Amino acid sequence: MKKTLLVLLICLGNYSISLAQDSAFMEDALKLTRLSNDAVEASFGQLYAMIPAEKLEDFKEELKPVLDNYYTKMAKVSMEFYSHEDVKQLLDFYESDLGQKMLDAQAKLTVRSMEMAQPLSMELMPIVQKYTN
Repeated sequence: MKKTLLVLLICLGNYSISLAQDSAFMEDALKLTRLSNDAVEASFGQLYAMIPAEKLEDFKEELKPVLDNYYTKMAKVSMEFYSHEDVKQLLDFYESDLGQKMLDAQAKLTVRSMEMAQPLSMELMPIVQKYTN
C-alpha cells in the first residue's frame, strides 16, 4: 500500500511539473504570437476607417476576444513547430533593437503589401481567366 501511494505521489508530482512547463511554454508562445502578429492589427486601418468614429471603441472592444482566440490558436500551432527554447530565443530577438526594428517594419510592410496586392490581383485576373476558360 505504501509503495502504491509513493508511486502515485511521484506520478502526480511529475504531472504537476509537466503542467507548469506546458503553461510557461504556452505563455511564451502566446507572447511571441502577439508580438509577431502586431502586423495583423496594423492591417486593420482600412477596416477601422469603415467604422463610424463614435462606434470605433465599441468595435475594437468586441474585436478583442476574437483576436485573443486567434492568438491562442496560433500560439498552439507555433508550439507544434518550435520548442520552448526556440520560443525563448525568438522572444529575446524580438526584445533586441533589431527585433524591435523588424516588428515596426513588419507592421508597415504588411499594410504596404496589402495596398500592393489589390492592383496585382487586378493585373493577374486576365492571365488567370485566359488559362481557366
